[in-house]
Amino acid sequence: MKILHLAAHVACLPLFATALSPAHASVNNVTAAAPRIAWRPCPDAWTGPTSPNLGNRLKCGSMSAPLDHEAPDGNVLEIGVIRVSAAVPALREGTIFFHAGGPGAPPGTLMQSIARAWTDSDVPYKRRLAERFDFVAVIPRGLVGSGELRCVTGMPPSYAPLPGDLGDANWNLMLSEAQTIADACSAPSHARYINTEQHVHDMDMLRRALGEQRIHFYGISHGSLVGAWYASVYPQHTGRMLWDSGFNVTRDYTAALQSAIVAQHEALVRNALTPIHLDPARYGFGSNPGIVIEAIDKLRVLMRKVRLSAMEKPVELAAALHFANLWEVHKPATLDAMLRLLRHPLAPDPNMDARLRQLANTLAEWVYTPASTTPRFQSGPEADSVRIVVPCNDMPSMRSEDAIRQAAREDSRRYLSMTGREVVDEIICLRWGPPTARPMVQSNIDQAPTFLMLQSEADTSTPLAGAMDMLDRFANARMLLVRNSKEHGLFNFTRSPCIERTAARYLATGQLPETGSRVFACDGTLGNPLEGIPGEPAPPFVEPVAMTLPPTSPPPVSHDEL
Repeated sequence: MKILHLAAHVACLPLFATALSPAHASVNNVTAAAPRIAWRPCPDAWTGPTSPNLGNRLKCGSMSAPLDHEAPDGNVLEIGVIRVSAAVPALREGTIFFHAGGPGAPPGTLMQSIARAWTDSDVPYKRRLAERFDFVAVIPRGLVGSGELRCVTGMPPSYAPLPGDLGDANWNLMLSEAQTIADACSAPSHARYINTEQHVHDMDMLRRALGEQRIHFYGISHGSLVGAWYASVYPQHTGRMLWDSGFNVTRDYTAALQSAIVAQHEALVRNALTPIHLDPARYGFGSNPGIVIEAIDKLRVLMRKVRLSAMEKPVELAAALHFANLWEVHKPATLDAMLRLLRHPLAPDPNMDARLRQLANTLAEWVYTPASTTPRFQSGPEADSVRIVVPCNDMPSMRSEDAIRQAAREDSRRYLSMTGREVVDEIICLRWGPPTARPMVQSNIDQAPTFLMLQSEADTSTPLAGAMDMLDRFANARMLLVRNSKEHGLFNFTRSPCIERTAARYLATGQLPETGSRVFACDGTLGNPLEGIPGEPAPPFVEPVAMTLPPTSPPPVSHDEL
């Protein structure tokens, strides 16, 4: 990580002009000098090993950016950038910026994989993207290549899972750890400048370096917020935007996480709990459906270690409920003791019983595994750190500590999908202090060209309700809805020509389906590209169909309403 002072690098640092804050109603029209980038082979730490079929097209470089573009004070940060050049330079049409999501998702490896797939694609519009557009990414601040930040330990928390224990002692342990994380993550001098606002200014530096008047944008999940923020500051430099499985940019982080909790709970109730409730005997719960709800209510501290929202099948949830019942009654102290209990039949049907006990045994081995004594990170130390820091720097905390705790009590009762991590993250931001990003002015996005959102009908990470909010808010938004799909992240990750060709055609040409509707639909993803058989013919292309009525989501359901 490099934080430099202007005086030491006058000879190589470009001049920067202060941009108008997006908090003002005006649009940023300030022209700054274009930075010079020395392109070189990419470090493996940024992109992984270079693919042979990309060769010299894949290059990396660095830019010296002000810590705060809006108020430069001489301190700068080295920002890494990645580029896959157009395969046919004579036909080059422009630049597509890529954001992998997160916050905190490193772009390099995925970006290289997508660029390689475009180069070899059977979809003509994907080949056009590879041939005629530079594909670039700015490495978000805090990740390797852009002032890496490592402020989380990767060690298990000192407190018990919050949904199972919201008592004073456990709550105070959580508060203490949240304060420790907030202090550690805010200590580095550049930490408070790791936010979405500064990232989009970094993006515009790269735009100027590439000599582009407008950029096109492709962002996944949280990447939609990045695209929206860029368009709010630089609408005059915004071209086509593809928001894939997008974060609801009309709401704050807390509201977005809450909508995901609700959607994940509803999916669990619909797909796993309701079938057990309707036929409890099949899953070993006798003839009384109330027993199932009683078993759900026994999911205390132990079972809250298990991410129930990841369970998609009734047999998976039933195995967890049987496990919880046995643990509640017998309190087996060791794995062997629990495995002995699981030798007894759980369900009358032999096939169902064998499956239940197999899943319960696997769960037992996981639950009884001692807490890790070495660091374990979800996405890596830098990515996990950035995931915490960016929301705190982007938007203010709107609730008091008491309000957060009360909401946690209510949510833990209503939603099986609550893990408690969202509560800790909100407390960290509350202890962090005011955000450093200036508020995004959504009305400026209205000046950008028509953009396309991709949305799975049953996505529980960024639910359909959020996409509908954005569609309602922005008249220049269009939505490709994928029915019968729960996939988060669609473009380049399906076998559906309806999805892949429609998205690629828009990104390459700006052309949208001529349906006369702002919402049009494809039916399903037809699987993942990795599942395809080599040489198997691609499914036929079918144009998306118009949606005459906007799709709607059912009201939230809690398990005790069954």
